[in-house]
Amino acid sequence: MRRLIAFISLTFIAVGATFITNDTTQVPTSFEYIIVGGGTTGLAVANRLAVNHTVLVIERGTDERDNEGINDPMSINGAIPANVTCHQVGMSPPQVGSNGTNVRVQAIQYGNCLGGGSSVNTMVGSRPTLAGMNAVEALGNPGWGWDEFLTFMQQSETFTPPNPQQVAQGASFNASVHGTNGPVGVSFTNPLLAPQVQFAAKNATESVYGVQLTEDMGDGFSGGHLASSYHHIHFNETLQKQRRSSSAWSFLYPEDQQRSNLTVLTQHTVNTIVTSGGNGTNITATGVTLLPTSGGDMITYSVTREVIVSAGAPFSPAVLLRSGIGNATFLQGLGITPVLDLPGVGSNFQDQTLFVNISFPIANQFQSNPNVTIEPVMFGIVVAHATANEAFGSNGTQMVASQIRNTVADRALSSGGVVNAQSMQVQANVTASAFEINHPLIELFFNPGGTLSLWSQNTLPMSRGTVRINTTNPLDFPIVDAQYLTTDVDITIFTRAARRLGAVASTPPFSNLLTDTAYAQSGLPAVNASDDEWRTWTLDHYSPGVHFVGSNSMMPQEMGGVVSPQLLVYGTTNLRVADASIMPLSVFPHCTLGLYGVAEKAAAMILQTASTSPPLPSPTSTSPSSSTGTAPASASSTSPSNAAASTKVGIAGIVGAVLLAMLS
Repeated sequence: MRRLIAFISLTFIAVGATFITNDTTQVPTSFEYIIVGGGTTGLAVANRLAVNHTVLVIERGTDERDNEGINDPMSINGAIPANVTCHQVGMSPPQVGSNGTNVRVQAIQYGNCLGGGSSVNTMVGSRPTLAGMNAVEALGNPGWGWDEFLTFMQQSETFTPPNPQQVAQGASFNASVHGTNGPVGVSFTNPLLAPQVQFAAKNATESVYGVQLTEDMGDGFSGGHLASSYHHIHFNETLQKQRRSSSAWSFLYPEDQQRSNLTVLTQHTVNTIVTSGGNGTNITATGVTLLPTSGGDMITYSVTREVIVSAGAPFSPAVLLRSGIGNATFLQGLGITPVLDLPGVGSNFQDQTLFVNISFPIANQFQSNPNVTIEPVMFGIVVAHATANEAFGSNGTQMVASQIRNTVADRALSSGGVVNAQSMQVQANVTASAFEINHPLIELFFNPGGTLSLWSQNTLPMSRGTVRINTTNPLDFPIVDAQYLTTDVDITIFTRAARRLGAVASTPPFSNLLTDTAYAQSGLPAVNASDDEWRTWTLDHYSPGVHFVGSNSMMPQEMGGVVSPQLLVYGTTNLRVADASIMPLSVFPHCTLGLYGVAEKAAAMILQTASTSPPLPSPTSTSPSSSTGTAPASASSTSPSNAAASTKVGIAGIVGAVLLAMLS
């Protein structure tokens, strides 16, 4: 019996558990893979690699596994405000306003904890479309078209079909486009929320746009969509409980996702990627330097296979720039020695524009009706995607495609948003072609709460911005300048989105749920206001969509590309980027489910390389070494705390330890 217990205990220890800590003294100094960023893609990639390889994930934020304001989907309002640790806000340079000058500073929001944006976003389960992913492939990225990319999105997903009651209330799906055995739970809210609002929203949208009800919003269909939305929510049928399917709660925390090869270091910020060899080509990443996010000494970890940068579109370019990878002239101006002259780093940055929370008071007779009002607000229970023809009429597609092809690159060139006119023209051509085969132009979604609110955003914007740094201090927020609505076609499209939003709110049966003065209280211009009035309102009321992409674009290098279709940084042998920054076009209406596809594809390519390439020589040191550089001036000189929290996630490790204790 004692031998059996000993065997069981050793088996549990061999299985082991993921190690999460913020104490560098407990972390080995060398790993096969180092991943910069424990967000949406970083944790997913780490999970796949750590099955058979040692992996270190470095996350600047915190471990918020017990934060119910994040975990509970119906506490979503608790995940959004800035008073939650994970939800952080930086400010943009002034953006364009209605008077044509840059006067509007915008909030740049991001997730600052394990799971990143997937821990604080609205969980809407949108995917890119067939036309969108095929446009990405057309920019010189074989293997990134819809058919192949769908298989990677399915690989990450376990979809819970709607039950009969949900179907009766309007939920629908297409089982053939969903996954059934992945870590990410995707489901409709249970019960289906505010069914009377869903019915009214669908009918009013169909009347205004002509969009027909569709079976599944994630089927890749290039055309209008109108459906009840599912979300990345895990539903436990036994406990009848829902939980946000963040990257952390999909790939890191669950018992069946434990990895003894995986170490996650929180509350530490990567400064630079250490490189060697080459003269502008064949650069090898040998490690990273980092320091506590609260400030402290710089230390170094080494890598024997690859460094993967997954810090997100605002932060990944900053890591590369501090490492000497970017526009050489720009780097020299900051006193950084160029390692690779790669002008596209930080360029081609894109974000959708959004009308946030245009609210309409609910009529008194519906105020306590659970079919209409819910608390707290839930986001995107109905989502509509309208094509150019549905937004502008029968000649809409031709008009939009023509305006896109004639987009003038002057402003993007002068701001650094694109590295050359050729890049802008090629991107314009593939974007116009996507709209010509009915890629959606506008998204509209409905949020029930104490009031009914409508949100709307554009898709595939043509405005191009930048991510830059003005200091070498890794603790400083990068300069994120999206250059919102700086092309005529973006203004035209988004003004139309605003006008149509007003029309939907004024159309029965949706308008029947509202008070008589609801429209006037919303702040929207009159339905029959002039185009100029709607344009002015649009430029003064837009907000960031917070769907950041493009700042390390996957494109040919001569067009300003930063990574190849294999996600390798041009000129390097073992440095990859795997996050939203690699997407050259803003094809994700909501990022998370698409980013899980990026992570799965990235991991598959990395493992393929590992199967044919030997690792680098392993260093002999066994503890973190001090960097030869100094900590930034604004960082403190304190060392990491020995009292830092360190946890093994997983009952397997706990049971193994208990059994060993029984034998001693």
